[in-house]
Formats: sequence, structure tokens, C-alpha cells
Amino acid sequence: MSEGQAGGHPTFRPQAFDTAEKCAEAVIDRLGKDIRLALPLGLGKANRFTNALYGLAEADSSISLKIYTALSIVRPSLGGGLQERFGAPVLDKLFGDYPDLAYAKARAAGRLPANIEIEEFFLATGTLLSNSYAQRNYNSVNYTHAMRRIIAERANVLGQMISSREGRYSLSCNSDLSLDLIPLMREKVGRKNFIVVGELNERLPFMPNDAEVPAGEFDMLLDAGPYDLAGPPAPRVDTTSYSIGLRAARLVKDSGTLQIGIGSLGDGAAQSVRLRHQAPDQFRKAVTALPGPPGPADEEGGYDAFKRGLYGCTEMFTLGMYELLRADVFSRAAHEGRNITIDGGFFLGPQTFYRGLREASDETLGLINMTSVDDVNALFGNEAVRRKERQHARFINIAMKATCLGAVTSDALEDGRVVSGVGGQYNFVAQAHELENARSIILLKAVRESKGKAESNIVWSYGHTTVPRHLRDIVVTEYGVADLRGQPDEECVKRMLAITDARFIDGLVEEAVAAGKLSPGFKVPEAWRLNTPDVIKAALAPHTTALPAYPFGTELSETEQDLALALEHLQDRTSTRWRRISYLLSAILKGPSKQAVTQYEAHMKRLGLEKPESFQERMWRRLVLTSLRDVEA
Repeated sequence: MSEGQAGGHPTFRPQAFDTAEKCAEAVIDRLGKDIRLALPLGLGKANRFTNALYGLAEADSSISLKIYTALSIVRPSLGGGLQERFGAPVLDKLFGDYPDLAYAKARAAGRLPANIEIEEFFLATGTLLSNSYAQRNYNSVNYTHAMRRIIAERANVLGQMISSREGRYSLSCNSDLSLDLIPLMREKVGRKNFIVVGELNERLPFMPNDAEVPAGEFDMLLDAGPYDLAGPPAPRVDTTSYSIGLRAARLVKDSGTLQIGIGSLGDGAAQSVRLRHQAPDQFRKAVTALPGPPGPADEEGGYDAFKRGLYGCTEMFTLGMYELLRADVFSRAAHEGRNITIDGGFFLGPQTFYRGLREASDETLGLINMTSVDDVNALFGNEAVRRKERQHARFINIAMKATCLGAVTSDALEDGRVVSGVGGQYNFVAQAHELENARSIILLKAVRESKGKAESNIVWSYGHTTVPRHLRDIVVTEYGVADLRGQPDEECVKRMLAITDARFIDGLVEEAVAAGKLSPGFKVPEAWRLNTPDVIKAALAPHTTALPAYPFGTELSETEQDLALALEHLQDRTSTRWRRISYLLSAILKGPSKQAVTQYEAHMKRLGLEKPESFQERMWRRLVLTSLRDVEA
């Protein structure tokens, strides 16, 4: 990016600091005691600087510190027992010496000082449902509108982690809002009233193109030594996720545009796209083995490799998308005069992702453009160019629930409690309707299982909506593809029922009939009765080699992978008092066989249970061995 675009001044030299405390004190000396701090979403926060500011405000109640941010990452607290034994070494792999955010830890513990406030527009998924402060101070805004809120609140400091290389500087993982915010605030309030602090971290990958900015972009540079980057673990991709991902991958059009969401469903879709490109015959066999409606006609996508390649246009640049780049799927350079095949707003992922970016060649990194979130999430501002770039776009996102009439819920519960945030999902859905030949593809597991009970994620109605029904498009579950665009309500209901788990179809039909959306004499087709987990597992059983649990690698050893599944199973089987008693009795009465004891010797050693010394440890050993046996069966 040019200096003019970035807003930096080529002759300006930022003030250098070697401790976070000195940097924080200098900010207060310049601005006074009213600090309104903007921090990037996710990884790119200046943690040491932020903690130093927090420490000053905690010690001096006359300092007012308000923080505007999103997705504050902290090392999870472990509950002791088996959770501690298994989780502590795993967290060391995921977080290393990453400095936890003091404000987030204080908020979680309910001890945030009165002079410190936190406002977030996206919460760490599912971790703050019971935190009253976080719920009350959550701000529901689209990602593209977050900057407007920061400007309205007169933010006067931006603290961002940055990378450097031979005197060059990069916003790296979070060009998203900063790229636009910095020059805009310089213009509005001047350099003296808006301080940009860049916290150098040599472990942060250096990203070129738009993310690269001149030194004059920063007022202060903090270099207090490197620290590890926080990274969520690579998700395990199960059969359900692959059933959904395979169906979605068939809808992607060669020479088109692709965005993919996160989690096991996102990784399942990314691996399915890679499989289609690298082994199209195998991909075709796996997809055609799946029962249920395939969705739009074949001309919407196909089964063949991507000969002309795809262009990536994504809010979050993920490990899955990086692996698609490495597999030459993203090979369509959409920008005129620039050899860029992926545009992204921010990145966050497991340690293997960061390591891959650090070790990547300049040629590979040159294909990736970390840029403004406005550039990837919206059309306005440079519409003619963006329309030309985003041909045959497929925007693949993840949902929690969907209604039979096509409304989608992705960020909050029915009672209003926020699970995560809307982020950019609405933006991409809107783009899909605004662009020619574009489609929004929502991935949804048909069933949620918890505490031994199953509930349908396809419901008649729900008390919260992320994407309204008038923007309905394509919904994919493990049971098929529902093409809802342009359909009247009755046909929409039928198509959603066709991809619903068989256990819940009759109840939804009753509700639809009662609401007048289905005729009273409607009969459920027998084919829908085959929408069961066993049918899907049987269909994909011959294809498991091509659909690995961790398609892009994992930090977990094979022993830890086994234990993760077993402990998850154990937690579910002991989730209520009666289920706990039943499973405990089963473990006591049946007991582990000698073969199991030998087979799982490494697993017991990993948990420190190879030689149990107490009654509790003996019971833990017995329960884990029983759970390992059950999961393998």
C-alpha cells in the first residue's frame, strides 16, 4: 500500500520504547487521564501495552480507561481433575508464553474496576454466556460498522500488534479496521489527539501488500521482546461436517470467488474443496454416495478440478483457505495488475497456521492481501471493480439454527444472550443477493446433541434472527441442500423439511400446517424418513481415508486425539446425576479388560494414571478406559 493510502508520513519517526510501562505512561502524559483505547479483533491486540495501561488505571481510579474491541483471547481456565491433567499440556501448546489480557481476566472474575469499561462487538464464542458484564456491554454491529462506533466514541489510542522485517512494518493479522481507521482519525482529530501504538512481535508473520505500512504510520513503537501467538486448536472434523462440506463444495464454480467460515464445518468444506481439486473422481464418489436433495443443478458447480482457479474474498483468512492456496485452488488473480489471489480482513488459527505463514516464501505471501474489512465485506466504495472481481461468488458461512421459512440464527440465543457476534455474516449474505451469479451458502448441522438429548437445529420459529428470511438462499445440512432463493413459503418449508433429521420432521409438519404454510393433507415423502445419522455414516464409510479427522494437521498427538474424544464422551455420559451414576456403575461392573489396559497404556501415562495412588485416581482410570473403549466401538 502506498504511503498516501496508509496515511503515514515518510519523514515522521515514531517514539521508541523497550518497556510497556514506559509506553503506557507516555500515552497518558500526552493525552491525559481520559483514555479511549481501540484494539483490533482477535489476535492483533497490543497485549503488553494494553496490560500496562490497565495496570495504571487499576492503580489510579482518576484514570478513565474505556476499551473498544472484539474477540478478546485469553487462556481458558481449567476446572481441575481430569480436565486439568489433559488440558494443561495442550494449553501450553496453544498459548505458550502468550500474555493474557488483564482486562479480560478481570471481567471473567467479576473484578473489573469502576473506572475501566469494556465494549465488544464480537465475543469469544460461547465463553461469556453467563457473564452479565460482557452481555450488558456487548454492542451488536456489523463488522463493517464497528469503525463508525469507534469514531463516534472519540477513540484516542489504537494499540496494535505488528510485525517488522528489515525496517519495514506490517499490520499483519489485523489490517481489517486499522487500515481505514488510522488515516481517517488523523484527518478528523489530528496526530496529537490520536496515538497509534505498534507493539512489535517477531513471532507474528510479516504480511506484504496492503498490510505493509510505513514507519510514519505509528506514533510509538514498543519493542519489549517477542511472545507466542494465541491460537485456537484445530477442530476435529466429524462425519456430519464432511457430509455438509462435500455438498457445499459441489456448489463452488470454477473461475469463481470463495469465502469459507470457521470451525469443523468450515474445515470440512475446505477439505472437500481441496479433495475435489486434487482427486475429483474420489470427490464425485463421496458426494454421489450421499442421499438427499443435491440442491441447484450441476451447472452451479460440479465435481471437476478447478482448472481456471478461484479467487478468495474472505473476512477471516483461515488455515483451511491457506491450504487451498497451497493446493493451487486459489490461483485466479482478480485484481488488475496485481498477482493477488486471496483478500482477507484478519487471520486467526492454530499454531500450524502461524508457522506456515512464517515459513512461507515471499512468492506465496505475495498472493495474500490482508486488507480493509470494507474491501472484502462490502461492494460500496469501489463497486464496479468489486463486482468484476467477485464473479460467481460462493459465500459459505456457519449457522446455529434455521427456521423452516429460511431465517438463520448464528450469533445469539432465543433469550438474547450473545454467543459470539454477527461479524460479517450479514454482509456476505447481502453481497450474495446483490452480485450477479452469487450465492450465500449457510452450513448447519441438523441436530444438536447435549446431555444425552438431541434437538433439531431446524425449527419452526426462533426468538432471535441473524439473517432474516427475506434473504434466504441456500442452506446445507448433512441430509441435503435446500435451495430457497426465490421460493414461496410453502416450497421453502418443504425444502427445509427435506434436509431435517427424520426424528423431528413430523412435529415441524404439524406446526407448518397449523400456521397455514402446508396443506392439511400433506404427507411426508418416504425418502425423508432416511434422514438419520446412521445412513450418513454408512454412505461415507468407504471414503474415510479421504476425509481425515484433522485435514490440515493438529497440535494434538495421536494419544491426545484419542483422549480428547474419550473425555468428551465421558463428559456427556456423566452430564446429569443419573447418567453419571449409570456410567460409573457400568465402569465398575464391567471393568477394563487386560487387552484394554495394554492398548491404552500410553493414554494412562499421558494422564498420570498409569499407577493410580488414590481411590479417586483408580476411578478416573476406570472411567477413562471405559470411555476409550466405548468411543472405539
